[in-house]
Amino acid sequence: MKVLFVSFRNEWDKLLCRKKYLVFIFIGVCICILWTGLGQLSTDFVEQQGGYIWNFTPTPMGALPFFLRVLVPFLMFMGLTDLITIEGSENTMKAMICRPIERWKLYASKLLAVMAYAAVYLSCILIASTVLNQLFGKPLGVGEILTALASYALTLIPLTILACFGALVALLGKSGTLTMFILLLLYMLLNILPLFYPVLSEMLFTSYLGWYRIWIGILPATSKLIHVLLILLGYGTVFFMGGSLLFDRKEY
Repeated sequence: MKVLFVSFRNEWDKLLCRKKYLVFIFIGVCICILWTGLGQLSTDFVEQQGGYIWNFTPTPMGALPFFLRVLVPFLMFMGLTDLITIEGSENTMKAMICRPIERWKLYASKLLAVMAYAAVYLSCILIASTVLNQLFGKPLGVGEILTALASYALTLIPLTILACFGALVALLGKSGTLTMFILLLLYMLLNILPLFYPVLSEMLFTSYLGWYRIWIGILPATSKLIHVLLILLGYGTVFFMGGSLLFDRKEY
């Protein structure tokens, strides 16, 4: 476990050394601020005209779908491409696999680093949207804040499945740009297919990115929850095992 933790810290440091990941956190917070500013301007304008408009200040739950579906997957794919595909193409992976660490632990540490970044990113969005909503929108109660906190935490489970999927694809890539393009293309297809074939909505793992909704409000039947958990567990096991085996046998 100590070796895995040290490897994780090394991968995490490599991510933070790339300033673009810190810049994207700043951009995410700026989006929340801009969202709030535009909402306040539109609300004030309509009220001056004697009308009423819904307050566009981003609540934590209102901001979550956009970041969860768009920016967070993009940043995770970028991180996996940097840590796996680019390191493999630049031959820096050779030095890493020569270290006294099992390959599957090295592979797992890269996934953990990307997931840690996703958790930090979502935490910043949660804090920013909550503070802005408390200052400029309708203040949330303690129960609503706790619900938002639980929802953000729950999203990490399907995001982990997405990270395992992205890492598996990144192992097959030779070029960072091409790998990133393929990952985004596959992600778009997986989200579009259920629109044309609704039966796939319960089969594709990307359909469960917003699964936090089934945990808030009235819970569905226990069998439904178990069904969803088994689907996510199955996808996660297949993607991680497939990726770790491929990484173990891959020659760098």
